[in-house]
Amino acid sequence: MGSTFMGLETGRRALTTNQWALQSTGNNIANAGTEGFSRQRLVMGTTEQLSISLGSGRNGQVGTGVRGEMVERIRDIMLDKQYRDEVTKVSYYGTKEAAFGRMEDIINEPSDTGLAKAFDGFWESLQTLSTNPQDSGARSVVRQKAETLAQTFNYMSKAINQVKSDLKSEIEVSTKKVNDLLQKINNINIEIHTVEPLGALPNALYDERDRYLDELAQYTDFEKVAVDAQDIGNGKMGNALRNAEGRIDIELKMPDGTKIKAVDAKASSAVTLRFTENADGIYNGLEVNGVAQTFDTTKGFTTGRLSGLLEMYGQERNGQAVGEYVKMESQLDEMAKTFADAFNAAHATNLKKDGTAGSNAFFTGAGGDITAATISVGVDIKASLDNIATSTDGNIGDSQGALKLAKMKTASITFTKSNTTTTIGSFYQNVIGNMAVSTEQVARLGKSAAVLMESADQRRMSMSAVSIDEEMTMMIQYQHAYNAAARNITTVDEMLDKIINGMGLVGR
Repeated sequence: MGSTFMGLETGRRALTTNQWALQSTGNNIANAGTEGFSRQRLVMGTTEQLSISLGSGRNGQVGTGVRGEMVERIRDIMLDKQYRDEVTKVSYYGTKEAAFGRMEDIINEPSDTGLAKAFDGFWESLQTLSTNPQDSGARSVVRQKAETLAQTFNYMSKAINQVKSDLKSEIEVSTKKVNDLLQKINNINIEIHTVEPLGALPNALYDERDRYLDELAQYTDFEKVAVDAQDIGNGKMGNALRNAEGRIDIELKMPDGTKIKAVDAKASSAVTLRFTENADGIYNGLEVNGVAQTFDTTKGFTTGRLSGLLEMYGQERNGQAVGEYVKMESQLDEMAKTFADAFNAAHATNLKKDGTAGSNAFFTGAGGDITAATISVGVDIKASLDNIATSTDGNIGDSQGALKLAKMKTASITFTKSNTTTTIGSFYQNVIGNMAVSTEQVARLGKSAAVLMESADQRRMSMSAVSIDEEMTMMIQYQHAYNAAARNITTVDEMLDKIINGMGLVGR
């Protein structure tokens, strides 16, 4: 038969278990505003059954109470994966949209200070000069507008290079952040592996690791691989509980389908990532612990903030520098050189006031190489307004040369690098149009990804986040259970008091 005092032990277990359940609920409420905290609950289980005799040869089993099995956190790894996948996309598109926004600020079209306005002012000054080629004031305006045009090219080139420098700094900072996160995840792996075999669930460490994984998802796309699941299931990890999460590997996913192991759960430290550069400072590959791979091999770098920064700054693919800022810089350089060469050639066919041929260096560049950064008004033009050639027959009053220069606004020019023949204005409009389309597309895709991320986050929070109303309900439930267990102990105590103090008095 069971012990006379069995009821007290049953009540004690109920008191203790519900006390710990109340403690778990209180911890949830205390951390309702803690970022990355996953609500926890005490999993309860019945204790061993006790066989008893019911009399007349009949036997039965009676329960001996309740016990706490484990304190588990409520988390869904699939919802985590969905959320992180969308976070990676949102970060990728958001990074590119921000960089495109800075490019739009530099181009600044349409505006009164943009390159298109500078060209319009230059063409108008030539048109005015063609009506009175002898007027020194009109010649002075032409030179001034030419200098404004060259300075606008210079400013845009300088501003683009400044943003490129900022993007490069962001790439370096982000790479260091990724390396730091990988090492932190590796360190937590070690701590988790120390605790789990003792039969405890290190929920705080799990939450901390998930916070790092959420942050890492902003920078790059990766796959989380469980390492200890089989050993936990086979009981080869000491007293590790069945739902222990174990250590994880982190594998970076490359566009070509290959994976780079960034965190090895069985290693003492994570790998160190570094982007390699070519002689021009353009990134051309990824180095992992000293072993380099070119972007030609991996087909670039995986999506995320780092990929967005690389695609905007520039990277080398198949021997060519590609990237939005590299592309814009190249187009501005081509535009400046093609325009300057065509204008210089036309100006050289005209005659100056003294009847000599016009200069073939109305626009020049440092070292003779004309780019958006180096284009400037030629020394001869700066030295004397008379060096602006406006005549075709040597007559000082002839304006056909100036009119010819003004008509270059609508003349078709061959842009060799872009393999197109069009007017200078149309070429620039095409550059602006392509930039606007790319910006709009990135913004649209970013908004779509943000909607999906928000939806995934809401589903994840509905599973893992603390609901005060729910916790209050559970608290009342555990409180009543605790009070009932205390009342049960009081009842058993009264029964025992009757047995001990109220029975066996006859014959005394």
